[in-house]
Amino acid sequence: MRNIFEGRRAALIDMDGVLYDSMPGHTLAWKRMMDGVGVECTREEFYLYEGMTGAATIDLLFRRAFGHDCDPERSKELYAIKSRYFKESGPRLPMPGADRMLAALGAAGLTRVLVTGSGQASLLEALDRDYPGAFGADCRVTAHDVVHGKPAPEPYLKGASKAGADARDCIVVENAPLGVRAGKAAGAFTIAVTTGPIPREAFEREGADMIFPSMNAFAEFLELELVKARCAEGDCPDSTITYTDNLGDTLRSLAAGFDADKVFVLTDSNVAALNLFEIPEDWNVRVVEAGERSKSLDTVASLWQWLTESGATRRSVLVNLGGGVVTDLGGFVGATFKRGIRFVNVPTTLLGAVDAAIGGKTGIDFMGYKNEIGAFAPAERIVICPKVLDTLPEREIRSGFAEVVKMALITEAELYSELLEGDALHDKELMGRAMLHAARAKEEVVRIDPKERGLRRILNFGHTAGHAYESYAARTGHPVSHGEAVAHGMMHALEVSRDREGFPAEEVERYRSRILDRYYDPVPFGAEAEDEIARLMTHDKKNRTASEISYVLLRAPGPSGVSKRNI
Repeated sequence: MRNIFEGRRAALIDMDGVLYDSMPGHTLAWKRMMDGVGVECTREEFYLYEGMTGAATIDLLFRRAFGHDCDPERSKELYAIKSRYFKESGPRLPMPGADRMLAALGAAGLTRVLVTGSGQASLLEALDRDYPGAFGADCRVTAHDVVHGKPAPEPYLKGASKAGADARDCIVVENAPLGVRAGKAAGAFTIAVTTGPIPREAFEREGADMIFPSMNAFAEFLELELVKARCAEGDCPDSTITYTDNLGDTLRSLAAGFDADKVFVLTDSNVAALNLFEIPEDWNVRVVEAGERSKSLDTVASLWQWLTESGATRRSVLVNLGGGVVTDLGGFVGATFKRGIRFVNVPTTLLGAVDAAIGGKTGIDFMGYKNEIGAFAPAERIVICPKVLDTLPEREIRSGFAEVVKMALITEAELYSELLEGDALHDKELMGRAMLHAARAKEEVVRIDPKERGLRRILNFGHTAGHAYESYAARTGHPVSHGEAVAHGMMHALEVSRDREGFPAEEVERYRSRILDRYYDPVPFGAEAEDEIARLMTHDKKNRTASEISYVLLRAPGPSGVSKRNI
């Protein structure tokens, strides 16, 4: 399927049940008013009528109860009573995820138009307060603006006209079957979000082009589509990622551009031995022991002491030259020293280039738990030099490759299929494309959600079990790399996705045969570790509670298949 934004000019958005969790109040008010005039009805049926004008709804029920339409003047009186009951039921809260949806649509350059069958003044007045700037004064269609409300196409045709667009170039966002019918009749690409009790099948019968189980799920899909679109455009002008063939010249140029009073270089014993570039004599260098053991409070304290004794100031720059351990450690030191100094990450591993060095997550291990202490702090720049990555042993390439596969699996289904069918470890062109996509996609995800409150959580796919495998293997004296652990963690997540979300079983087996068994050794433990692995997973920092494990799951490869669940 093409990107959802491709060729689209506007988004035509319903209000009740889409922007506001207002349908419970509406259904109660309708039932109460209709009871007063002797019309038998249920609250649930009003979810089906949502989108119709008030007069049309009253006429429908009067014809059913009395065999005729309601007198127009009486209809106005009854609708006023219903509106009063609705207002008395209390304030309506914005629908969770609606703000993210509107932000993604706006970021994609679509004109947002409100198209509602409601004329409820209390809700319309709240729009500017709850969604400031989302809808211009001339980008609203209400019950007062149309002769024929939903399911007629008129409301959405008028909405498209206000956007200066053909309805065929618009996206309609609805939560009611009649609204879906109206959107389809207008010729728009129509999306249903099942925020009420109406079953999915009712929207399928109306021909909805896509159906989502919640507004947050739809918002997440849009955000991922935005990531996909921006990555397809190539380098973004505001990207912090620099690719270079001359590491030394690039770093010296960056330091000069930062107007740094002093430059500090943190690296590890393995990278220091490579002499990747000639370090200027006036730069201060500190070498830590290579390996995860350096991600400790003791090492952090020694680095703070080094910076202090060497005269580092807030104008100084710290260059973190190394793999994930160095960028995690150096990033945390940079984030905390003097409440934060600028730092540049220079990843020397594939894993660092596509994951650890990007996104502003810094941290150290504590009490046996990986990355238990840390902070969000973005690097000023991420400098990637392909020549450095060419020196890596194949095991290091395999470790980073797991993150490359992960990013393709959750953001670009076509690329993921290429990785399954090809041999990226020996195909430099395929690996290069996949690596660049992974780096850019992660940067865009982080740009949308820097503090991991929504979309960014998808980057944890495979990590819930992966971190537990990594911790357990280290404790038992048979360590595995982060990437190897994540590769197995993704297998676990796909199996849970199959059982809980209906992820295709054949896709699980494709991953097993084409990725896991092909490139990675089995984990060095068996069934005897299950209880301890489960306990370690309950300590994952992404969990909402100590008794629930937060998973990122998939219904299918690609942006539309991402799901989340607490188990």
